[in-house]
Amino acid sequence: MAGLDKIYFIGEEDQLRGFTALGTTVIDADSLHEAEAALRRAVSEGAVAIFITEDLGGKMLDILASYADRPLPVITLIPSSSGSSGIAFERIRRMVERAVGADVLGRE
Repeated sequence: MAGLDKIYFIGEEDQLRGFTALGTTVIDADSLHEAEAALRRAVSEGAVAIFITEDLGGKMLDILASYADRPLPVITLIPSSSGSSGIAFERIRRMVERAVGADVLGRE
């Protein structure tokens, strides 16, 4: 079983700093370019779970979709300090709809 060191958080470091105390890896990314590089780094280092703030992840949905059919890493968007924009919920809703064949979560 993978340890917490295989769990990565990508976003602005000041928003995610607390996760380092848990033994996870936080990669500071302030731009789309930095977030894409951080994602590649996390995958190459064997991440099992990657959490990306919505403000950055929402700009790289095409890249995230390229990982959707892989069992690992699990990539999840989390709200940034400015709150949730609904991107994460919509992404999960579409994945569930694809898996079960119906929109069981409904729209917000």
